[in-house]
Amino acid sequence: MSKTVKHEIKADSLLEKGMEIIWSKGYNGTSVNDIVKAADVPKGSFYFYFDSKEDFVIKALDKYFTTQVTPALVILRDKSFSAKQRLINFYEYRIEVVKKELECKNGCMACNLSNEMAEHNENIREAVLEKHDTIKAEIIKVALEAQKQGEIDSSIDVINMVEFIEDAGKGAMTSMKETQSAYPMDNVMNMTRQLFLK
Repeated sequence: MSKTVKHEIKADSLLEKGMEIIWSKGYNGTSVNDIVKAADVPKGSFYFYFDSKEDFVIKALDKYFTTQVTPALVILRDKSFSAKQRLINFYEYRIEVVKKELECKNGCMACNLSNEMAEHNENIREAVLEKHDTIKAEIIKVALEAQKQGEIDSSIDVINMVEFIEDAGKGAMTSMKETQSAYPMDNVMNMTRQLFLK
């Protein structure tokens, strides 16, 4: 096994363990000591793989989106369904992950970090924004396709529609954690169906 491959495996292991802590405790609530302790490596090893805690978090965001978002994008791109049905399947999948896998407690790691750090760390803010913009572009593309096929009202501004749904989803994540209930997410899905995807 090459040194480069070993390096990547070790860095990925650190990301895997540390990401869980960052997700639950936040940026300021997590120390480098917490991360290396969870990964069972010496503290010096951390700085061999990452320049700083900020660098770690930005790379953790990349891993988070690859892990959490890639399956959702596969659903969104599945052309065996109509464009409107792909949107519904996509949103329902995301909500199910939050409800079942995350048990309505952790919410979205990127949203959590954005809420905590957007005012204080420009690099983290931009990293989250870039990922969210990439996802929104994919959703908008499918929504425009649905509108072209007559599945979404032609009077609706599709870009504003997607922005609204995504913003509502982020707000519902916060309410979901506060209440430890899936209702806010289910409500966003129900209203999305009623207003846009009827």
